[in-house]
Amino acid sequence: MGRGHKRHRHTPRCALGRFSSSLLGTRIGTSAQSGTSLLDTSMEKKHITTLRDVCLKAVHCHFCLQNVGAGQILDLPADLLKDLLPFMNVCQLDELQTGLELKGVSTYSAWMKMYRKLVVREQQRTFATSQDVQEEVMRQMFAQFLHHPSNESGLRSSIRLPTFLSTAVKYVSHVRLSRYIDPLVSLLVEEPLLSSLEKTVELLQFEWVGPHVSQDLAEVLNFLVHRFVDHGVVKHLILNCPSPNFLTSLFKERCHRYKPVIPSQPRESLMNLMSDEDGPCNKKLRWDKTACSVLHRCIDFSPGCRTPCQDLKIQSLEVAVDNTEHFLDIFDLLPTFDSLTTLTLKTPYRYFFPIRMIEEGLASALVSLSSRPHRSLRHLALSLLQRGEPLCALLQAYRELKELDVEIFMEGKRNDQGKMELEGEVLLERLSVNMGRKRHDADFLVKVLRACPHLLSLEVSVMPLPRGHSQKVLINTIAESNVGLTSLCLWDLNLSDCLEEIVEMLRVCKLEELHLADCRLLEGAADKAESLRQLVDAVKTVPSLRKLTLSNNGLAEGVHVLAQLFSGPTPSLLEYLHLGTNFIQPADLLRFAQALSSHPPPRHLNLDISTHPRDCNFTKWGEGLDKLRSFCHVLTDNWRR
Repeated sequence: MGRGHKRHRHTPRCALGRFSSSLLGTRIGTSAQSGTSLLDTSMEKKHITTLRDVCLKAVHCHFCLQNVGAGQILDLPADLLKDLLPFMNVCQLDELQTGLELKGVSTYSAWMKMYRKLVVREQQRTFATSQDVQEEVMRQMFAQFLHHPSNESGLRSSIRLPTFLSTAVKYVSHVRLSRYIDPLVSLLVEEPLLSSLEKTVELLQFEWVGPHVSQDLAEVLNFLVHRFVDHGVVKHLILNCPSPNFLTSLFKERCHRYKPVIPSQPRESLMNLMSDEDGPCNKKLRWDKTACSVLHRCIDFSPGCRTPCQDLKIQSLEVAVDNTEHFLDIFDLLPTFDSLTTLTLKTPYRYFFPIRMIEEGLASALVSLSSRPHRSLRHLALSLLQRGEPLCALLQAYRELKELDVEIFMEGKRNDQGKMELEGEVLLERLSVNMGRKRHDADFLVKVLRACPHLLSLEVSVMPLPRGHSQKVLINTIAESNVGLTSLCLWDLNLSDCLEEIVEMLRVCKLEELHLADCRLLEGAADKAESLRQLVDAVKTVPSLRKLTLSNNGLAEGVHVLAQLFSGPTPSLLEYLHLGTNFIQPADLLRFAQALSSHPPPRHLNLDISTHPRDCNFTKWGEGLDKLRSFCHVLTDNWRR
């Protein structure tokens, strides 16, 4: 009985395999249009459909392109190929992609189905072409393999690991090394795979997993970083809390790395040491002492470097540091980064550092870097400054910066204010300053702006002033010293008493973008409509302005005044207007739409009216939206009752 049951279980599979082979032939015994089969035209249609699906599934499980050949698959009729698409895995689709597109068979729906399995619904996006979805699916699957090797989506369940990796590697340009050692080892033991990644990966993200990391994992991570950085094409490097030893070996001890390969030393494959008793190779790899010993021989730096380590070519470096000593190590290394154009320094523990020592160490490192003949640093981003005054010292130390992003997170010390002065001009073109929630005076920022006549973009966020102070000085300084600005973003600043200064600034600046978000523009105004009208008249005097943000400024019932932007002999040429979070009611919106319809924008306007109260008259709100949509692209929240 047991043997009979076994034969009964395997016989249909053999028959299905033979039928699948015939299904793959160029002369198929099935009509793609009618869905009938030459086997038995009297069979019921539902039975034929079921049998067809079973055969397609069998093809998906058993055909191998290496044995069958892509040409034989592509010889099938287009209608049959369309039916076969949902049953193909990613490697099969990738191999047949070009041929299918040439035959007029779109793979977009098949790739999108895979994409939706990989990405949560809230983060899903649309794509223009099949190739775009294909590349994203491959990148997502490769990232999932590295970061969550035990949590497969099911898309790799029928694919051998080496086959999948050799297919996906063509699309990988960003690799984040994780703490899972098994997938990292699989990159090591397949030398062609690692060599291929070296040619494609331009962004490498590396997270050090703490002082208690095992020696095996530390060696694997160090070696992979070494291969990518010293023998690959990595240009952008992100390091999260690296150890000093790692930083030193990566950036300083480079001349001691290369040794010729010892030909007599065999390079064993760890795949032979992994247990395969639970299924195919893409099951979780087994890690044992024997594998560790082989790994130590495989990743030894001497046999790993078949060519001399190349000169450092990192262009962008982002480092998150949690220790003062680590900061100082980076500052010691900074003057040697000739190829570096962008440096980002972060810290997760801001309040426990001797900030003065860090600020002085960074300034000293920038002075040393400025003396090198081939320096390239142009963009500096810092989230570790405690006071505003060191900003002047940094610009004084390295005057060739073009872009500077700083976050100042604690209240400045009053006895330090006013001591540092910037002498001469600096070449800064973009400046972004976030002052946090502590109260500062803006003296240091005024000094910086006066020394930056070439500034093109300025962003100032969250700068509460002490009582009795005003932002008038800041606005006046911009109008006097930074007339070349093309983009100005002021967010969460109290500008309620600065309308006159803003109007004057607009008359002299050549702005293309103006963002005044949460600036309380009309707060305290005796006649809000008249104040808004003055602002509208000033905006119309700037013919270059294309983007205007007035969100979260309490415009409310005065919003209809903004329709005058597009009236008169010189209407504004705005292409984007953001009025979100202004508590606009349905009647106000309808009035704005009616006023705008009498003199619509000369260019198609993108109008953002998102984030408004939900307790409103939806009928009147919808009427206003319909009127606006006849000459605007309206961005809203899609309210629901």
